[in-house]
Amino acid sequence: MNKYEKFCKEHSDSPFWGIELLRDSLLPDLLDQDIHDILYWAGKDLATKFPVASNDDLQAFFKQSQFGNLELKKENIKKISWKLSGPKVETRLKLNKDPDFMLEAGFLAQTKQQIDQISTECEATIKLNSVNFTVVSDPNAPVNNPSDFKTINIAK
Repeated sequence: MNKYEKFCKEHSDSPFWGIELLRDSLLPDLLDQDIHDILYWAGKDLATKFPVASNDDLQAFFKQSQFGNLELKKENIKKISWKLSGPKVETRLKLNKDPDFMLEAGFLAQTKQQIDQISTECEATIKLNSVNFTVVSDPNAPVNNPSDFKTINIAK
């Protein structure tokens, strides 16, 4: 049974197939070994186009963007731990040998950097039914947001 058949068998009424088709079938073929780096920077770019103001807004944005359910696990001045889970994440993990979550990692890194205005990066660790993200900031490396920086209003 191919990926499409597996997906449709378990999720016959889901509009998520289009995202699955692009994220985990087309992009890996197009980007090949550079997929992780390119999607990380694409996530950072998306965060500059759709900047959110808070962790609550970030969680709502992830859900609305069909990335999954984002849960804050731990936070301090230098590090934030997030867990991404839910049916869409579980589906991607189940259907793909090497699912990529670097788009989400890049988005998390850039969002934290924009909120705190300090240099920030993020690592993703795939678990059985979820993905853990570790966002690390350097308080000694300030960055400035563009002068026209304005966060979006999240529909809740």
